[in-house]
Amino acid sequence: MSEQVKVEEDLFDIVVYLVNSAPTSLGETPSLAAFRMMDAASRLLAVLQRTTSDTEQQTFLAEARADYDAHYNLVMTDQEAFKQWLPDFVRRCTEEAMRRAAAPSP
Repeated sequence: MSEQVKVEEDLFDIVVYLVNSAPTSLGETPSLAAFRMMDAASRLLAVLQRTTSDTEQQTFLAEARADYDAHYNLVMTDQEAFKQWLPDFVRRCTEEAMRRAAAPSP
């Protein structure tokens, strides 16, 4: 199987996950609905990490996934801590987006 086909399958799996999560999220607590979004983001980060050749991007993606992995269980064990962690993760991702936007085009 080519890498392109694998990426397409992985992305479609994430789409199916999100689509199936939408109805479920209507009856969940806001924390669990946020968790589903974060879980999908983590899955997308994994696809990006596997496909990028940029060292800086790989570093960010690996660190972001490690941060998520270290905190995702909080939604089940300590929802308040999960809510407190989210803004920091959002900030890190936003800073990376701004860094990429400011970087010169190849």
